[in-house]
Amino acid sequence: MADRYLDKDGLAKLISSVIGKGGRFIAPATVARQTVFKEVITADEVATGYILARNSFKEFLFPQTEVVADFSIRKDGVELRARDVKAVDTVVFGGRPCEAASVASLRSVFTWDFVDEFYTKREDKTVVISVACTNGDDACFCTTVGLSPESVAGSDIMLYETTKGGWLVHSVTDKGKAFVAAHEVVFGAQSADTDAVTLYNPAPIEGIDLARIGGRLKDRGHYEDPIWAELTRKCIGCGACTYVCPTCHCFDIIDEGTAFEGERRKNWDACQIDMFTLHASGHNPRDVQWKRWRNRFMCKFNFYPEKFKSTGCVGCGRCIRVCPVRLDITEAMEALSK
Repeated sequence: MADRYLDKDGLAKLISSVIGKGGRFIAPATVARQTVFKEVITADEVATGYILARNSFKEFLFPQTEVVADFSIRKDGVELRARDVKAVDTVVFGGRPCEAASVASLRSVFTWDFVDEFYTKREDKTVVISVACTNGDDACFCTTVGLSPESVAGSDIMLYETTKGGWLVHSVTDKGKAFVAAHEVVFGAQSADTDAVTLYNPAPIEGIDLARIGGRLKDRGHYEDPIWAELTRKCIGCGACTYVCPTCHCFDIIDEGTAFEGERRKNWDACQIDMFTLHASGHNPRDVQWKRWRNRFMCKFNFYPEKFKSTGCVGCGRCIRVCPVRLDITEAMEALSK
């Protein structure tokens, strides 16, 4: 499957080449003893031995906050000036196959009834280089949602760790093949004596049936089922799960500035926050937390597959890891499979 080889020296040269051409190189790095995706400038900054970065690389395609327009209020009216999308060539290195699969989900949303160029132009200029998983933990459940530690969906290039410390390189898309060709001096020929490290392959969680979950969610008779409140009674509505999720995409538009001029900004938002669905009248159709959690679950396993034919949950387990009350989405999946 692999066609080339990349060693640590080659990675250093690749980073220098991308940055030298005006691009940015995003990779997992250790910050405050945690592995996070950030912009790096040297190979020494790139973390190894991690399971999953704390944050998702979606924030480099869909920023937490950005200005989309400027406005001025004058005597003759309001002037609104749209901002151009400033997309630069970007390489995302070291993402896992689960979060790479989220790229298709995000694109489905941002090209659904309106093409959001603030997303699409960034993704078009991004090369996703994923690394197949060689370790994991009890929060990983990619195989339960139909993916695997070497799924190539969303990846332009897939890397496999080797016993020599480098990576076997498999070009997945035309974009990935063009990238390897453009940096041919960096990617060496595959050696016959180079072995890949054994992949971590979690077994699907017994008792979870996505088809049964989907069927139950489609049945409106279960919408007010008491099980929702029972399953989610400990949720405190902090929204942490939505912010780290690679497929969550909700945002708000807000004007910031003075009475005369300012910026129109696009900011991340979360369906788990109590004001997310608050109407101007004061009515809130999701007035208690279990209704908000129900919406998130239905988005993952009903709305997404029905509307976009893509998964709303990639099994990365980030929501499980960051939840301060350890609310485990797979436990809800098991309960709703019965």
